[in-house]
Amino acid sequence: MSRRVVTAWATAATAALATLAAAPAGADPLDDFGFGGAAAATAGARAATATGPEAAHHNAAGIALGDHPALMVGWGAGTMQLDIDGHDAELLDPHGASIGIAVPVALGGGWTVAGGLALYLPDQFLARVQLIPTTEPHYVLLDNDPHRVVVEPVAALAYGDRFAIGAGASVLADARSNQIVFDVGVVAGEKVGEAQLDIELPMRLAPILGVWARPSDRVRLGATFRGELSLDLVLDILANVQVVGVVTGDALVSLRASNYFTPARGTAAAAVDVTPDLTIEGDVTWSHWSSFDAGVADLQVLVALDITPPLVSSQTPAPGFHDTFSGRAGVEWRGGGRRTRWALRGGWGWLPTPVPAQTGLTSFADGDRMLVTLGAGVTLADWAPILTRPIDVDVGLQWQHVAHQLTQKDVDLYPGQAFSSGGDILHAGVSTTIRF
Repeated sequence: MSRRVVTAWATAATAALATLAAAPAGADPLDDFGFGGAAAATAGARAATATGPEAAHHNAAGIALGDHPALMVGWGAGTMQLDIDGHDAELLDPHGASIGIAVPVALGGGWTVAGGLALYLPDQFLARVQLIPTTEPHYVLLDNDPHRVVVEPVAALAYGDRFAIGAGASVLADARSNQIVFDVGVVAGEKVGEAQLDIELPMRLAPILGVWARPSDRVRLGATFRGELSLDLVLDILANVQVVGVVTGDALVSLRASNYFTPARGTAAAAVDVTPDLTIEGDVTWSHWSSFDAGVADLQVLVALDITPPLVSSQTPAPGFHDTFSGRAGVEWRGGGRRTRWALRGGWGWLPTPVPAQTGLTSFADGDRMLVTLGAGVTLADWAPILTRPIDVDVGLQWQHVAHQLTQKDVDLYPGQAFSSGGDILHAGVSTTIRF
């Protein structure tokens, strides 16, 4: 093998790795589809109305507003009917289980303290890391984010049914390599290889804050804040090449990337009981997408194969994401008697994309999303001695439409690289809440 061949091989490998290095953004799958059947049916507009286990995600303060310890267990599944250039974008369909816990404890004098947990477990992965070619059109906000575990422990303090505050954290692990080494060589004419792999998974925490108030019997207000969170990849891969008489040396690949970037966001919410049986609720959320500065994954390759060692690094364009304001609204109509109660729900949401116009190197496909939801719930309230506490069963159906759009590149720099994108997301969820 000549030095010219080795140099060509190293250059081709570097170019391939650089092309593959992309850093998907994302969001919390519970924000996309709601935590529990009631939230799914009201477009996720629950920051002012969620109590008990579902409040562990939608507003931590609400876990202290329940009368009894409660457990919520749910499952949801969806289908990603999105296309690029008129062809199936081949996104994996999301499905997974939700578990919520709220344990309120009365302190006396009208005060209640509570602990809770929101947990989402996708059926396929704990966390899916996928590096898609930079120039290949792909749904940067939907490739990975529905496929990661969510862990949110929270605590809250409430005074009667008038005021509550809550706090907690969203937990995610980074991936950092201590040692990834590959030894490649030839001994007595036989190819040999050996690898050493050592990766750490340090925890990363983002703060969760929530406040809830009832200024009047018919009005409830809520506000939440969630800190920025992402799964960061730090991988340093060393390949030792030993082919006696042909080539010897090292190749170092250093990769830095971010997955599941979830921006800091604040939500203000209100709910009004128009009648004792009819509630209208709404949320407005600001998302700090402009802080996403990872862009394409940073890649550096140092090749020292018995030749002058070149340093090859990828050029990382700024993603240019912008902050967004999204809105969600829900309605709930309740009825029934002493033993069984029912609720019909609906919702609507507008989720503008933070992705800027893709006129340069990157090809992030996305579009403004409209969300329409429907659902229902049944409460078995007084079935003693069969049931000593109420049990809720809630179902939510969602349709998200990603606006179709044509993305056109700078024709002087990237001729012929325009692409179209858009489509629909369908999702259904069911949950059961049991009180103890």
